[in-house]
Amino acid sequence: RRVAISEQNDNAGSGNRARLSSGDETTPSPAATVRSQSERISDKLHALAWVLAAYAIASYTRLFHTIFTDDRIIRPILHLSIVIFAVNVVLTLYLTVFLPFKFPVTPTHKTPASSPEFWGVYCPRVIPIMTACGVVGSFLLVRACYPVWGFLTPFILGVVALGMFFSLHFIPWC
Repeated sequence: RRVAISEQNDNAGSGNRARLSSGDETTPSPAATVRSQSERISDKLHALAWVLAAYAIASYTRLFHTIFTDDRIIRPILHLSIVIFAVNVVLTLYLTVFLPFKFPVTPTHKTPASSPEFWGVYCPRVIPIMTACGVVGSFLLVRACYPVWGFLTPFILGVVALGMFFSLHFIPWC
């Protein structure tokens, strides 16, 4: 499948929007690239290192205990960051669960609704909104925790976030 550009007029005026069409791909898809076993092992070891670093930092700083019980945490800002991250979770579920359920792959809908090409046409503003929410939520979380760890707060929260992201390497879904 590939994405072709066509002009569409909408109610607010005219603009360029990507429209999906089926055809041959000129570039190889990420699934088509074959990775060697040593590359996969290297990726797993790299992910394991981040997970262990995150665990060590979270244990040493008593991160979750501190966030939930320390009086120095700025609670209104913490709650706002949690709400913003919840918006990101809801939007992620919308893109990955609801849209594939609403638009299954059929002869009419050849592009899977869980693909970025589909999102670019059907809901082009969701990814930028999620990006903005992630950036604002991260800054608010750092600000809420800054009175506890000071200038180390971005480092602590960044390493723990990377450890959580890299822990997804160990979910055996593929």
